[in-house]
Amino acid sequence: MANWAKVGVDVVGGGVAGVADQLAQNFDEKRAMDERAAGTLAADKKLPLLKQAGTYLNYGVPILAIVASAMGWVRGENETRLATIGGQLAGRKATHTLTTGSKSATPSAAYTAWQRRAAAEAAKRTYQPEFSAAGSNLW
Repeated sequence: MANWAKVGVDVVGGGVAGVADQLAQNFDEKRAMDERAAGTLAADKKLPLLKQAGTYLNYGVPILAIVASAMGWVRGENETRLATIGGQLAGRKATHTLTTGSKSATPSAAYTAWQRRAAAEAAKRTYQPEFSAAGSNLW
């Protein structure tokens, strides 16, 4: 029979690592959009790898897991959990980096700002004066 307490700790540990990874990725994408809007980053480029918070999380945890295991700070099931979580994070970051390359999948903040301004102008635009002027000749 399964030891549900151990399974629960594994699931929660993996969930926390997944949430932390997604929050770091969201933070990095927002920083990239802000830098694009400021003009310090090309519209189609990503932040450099060493400027991404996700790099330090996703590669730092596995390194800490290896160091903690080598120094004997964690043993047994916790050692396995930490190594598994670290491997998962490193795998996610490596896959994301290799599949997206140096190009950004998120639109440029400057472009999206232009879209919002254009939509706002279109919503305010009215053609009534043109129709009124054209219709006045008919009546």
